[in-house]
Amino acid sequence: MQTVIKNLSAFILLLIISSTSAAQNTCIPKNQWFIPKTGDIFPFKDYFSQIPTQGIILLGEHHENRAHHQWQLDVLMEMHKKQPHMAIGLEMFPQYLQQVLDEWVAGKINKETFIQRSQWDEIWAYNFEDYLPIFKFAQDKHIPLIAINVQKALLQMSRQVGWKNIPIDHRQGITDPAQPSKNYLQQLAVSFRRHFDPNTKVDKQAFARFVEQQLLWDRAMAQGLAKNKAKHPLIFGLLGSWHIINGFGVPHQLRDLGQNKIISFVPWDDHLDCQSISDQFADAIYGPAN
Repeated sequence: MQTVIKNLSAFILLLIISSTSAAQNTCIPKNQWFIPKTGDIFPFKDYFSQIPTQGIILLGEHHENRAHHQWQLDVLMEMHKKQPHMAIGLEMFPQYLQQVLDEWVAGKINKETFIQRSQWDEIWAYNFEDYLPIFKFAQDKHIPLIAINVQKALLQMSRQVGWKNIPIDHRQGITDPAQPSKNYLQQLAVSFRRHFDPNTKVDKQAFARFVEQQLLWDRAMAQGLAKNKAKHPLIFGLLGSWHIINGFGVPHQLRDLGQNKIISFVPWDDHLDCQSISDQFADAIYGPAN
């Protein structure tokens, strides 16, 4: 993580002057796929012939956007027709809850027990009903659900004392994250700035710890996907779009872990900026109806 600290000074000015504005969903056609690298546009079902049936496919989301979860479900349903031997990795669950997911898929616990034992309201706290159709689909089709996240306690510890100061036997099996690019540091700077009053002086050490925490988060989810890839020809990762966009977060960590068959799909949302779309933004961007 030492390289991260050395690269931070260049972004302090960005933190001070940066501001974000919500973009209206006008640049991505509704119910269409937009391909940034080519500019092509496809109706929803017409694009599936181009999606591979092996590898890792990352499906982004804005956690509070119900239309994103419906889109994720629609993608999973279409892809299951092509490749029934698939699995679904979930950011919503830390890896120690894997047994709960296994029991849900096996039909051994009901909805209420699932919510309670997964500590949904304590760990994730977003609307469970938005995610339930995905969980039910996996249960109906016997699709493995995989917990890929890390415990919040480790993230908090990293932010408080720094990753290098955490003993190896307390790292929950997470290896050192790959170093971020300067462009990812810029993206994280914008995210970091959202949490503070624009007039507040930026603390360099606080930003450094924030970066370490984000890298740890990305690494944990990448490892959760990578270690299960050998068991499933196709594995999906459902996670926040900021962990996917521009290939900086989880895709970057996956490549460092030797995973090269990675596809990234991001659903558009008003909090994204049309001017930020580049060839590297995602393999495809989808415009939800709502």
